[in-house]
Amino acid sequence: MRVFAGDIGGTKTAVAIVEIGARRLSLERSKKYASGDHGSLEEILEDFLARERRVPRFAAFGVAGPVVAGVSRITKLPWLIAEKRLSRALGIPRVTVVNDFVAAALGIPYLTRRQFATVAAGEPERGGTMALIGAGTGLGQAALWTAAGRVEALPSQGGHADFGPRSPREDRLVVFLRRRFGRVSRDRLLSGEGLAHIYDFLKEDGVASESDGVARAFATEDRAAVIGRLGLAGGDRLCAEALATFVSIYGSEAGNLALQYRSTGGLYVGGGIATRILPALLGGSFLEAFRNKPPMEELLARIPIRIVREPRLGLFGAAAAAYRTAIETTRPSSKTTRRAARR
Repeated sequence: MRVFAGDIGGTKTAVAIVEIGARRLSLERSKKYASGDHGSLEEILEDFLARERRVPRFAAFGVAGPVVAGVSRITKLPWLIAEKRLSRALGIPRVTVVNDFVAAALGIPYLTRRQFATVAAGEPERGGTMALIGAGTGLGQAALWTAAGRVEALPSQGGHADFGPRSPREDRLVVFLRRRFGRVSRDRLLSGEGLAHIYDFLKEDGVASESDGVARAFATEDRAAVIGRLGLAGGDRLCAEALATFVSIYGSEAGNLALQYRSTGGLYVGGGIATRILPALLGGSFLEAFRNKPPMEELLARIPIRIVREPRLGLFGAAAAAYRTAIETTRPSSKTTRRAARR
């Protein structure tokens, strides 16, 4: 079945025509757009579909924001996204809008083992709840479970919950951020801008001075990308310490999520940042922070932790959401089935 799918974020929007079935999918054509360069989602989608001779009858979009009755606003963009409005604009009969991490969760069954990196094998509980966390432009979270043979997902805006410091240094980090923003959420730290905030705090806290090379790189590149790259290389002390702090906070928040949903089926790490700092996430401090939650260490030690290496997970999941809508729409109703049986 051909469907139209999109992963809609504050920084980028990825869209694709997808051929999908119950277990496998393939992308026929895809394209990425810089979200901020466009005034609406419709503008992007109409541009992409202009090259399509056969527009699919079903579409779904994962959106970085809460979805209520098929309507959402991008958390970090002034876009209003509504199923009915998109359907009219695109000429597609059935359009589904879901939270982006609900979409990501629905995409996990379509991944192969090669598309994961394992932090901890654990001892998964058969039928246990799973959880998904991912830092990117913001921090996304979702819970997953299997019912009647298929994965279901529960949306969350937990990334906007309050950040809880674990040490005197993190106490000072909260004070630093409170001066800038007032309230300090998890999203404020576990995101691209969060890595830069951590770097700024550590510089002010006297960990190290900013090098001339880093200052020059900041002038022409994304700050988070610079910090991540140089932090992995280990040649700059301030970048390395910022990355290490970010990874530890990330691991701790993943552990919080695992406890919240008792995700004995596994904890998955998605989002755009994970693949860029993969060696740091596999280095041990993420796992240590994940498990260091007395008296729950034994429970957390049994939870598998896998990092999603597939950057198109959101697209896969949006396609899965469109496919589900198509199946549910075309499946005969129980009333129709009973009527046919009597004939």
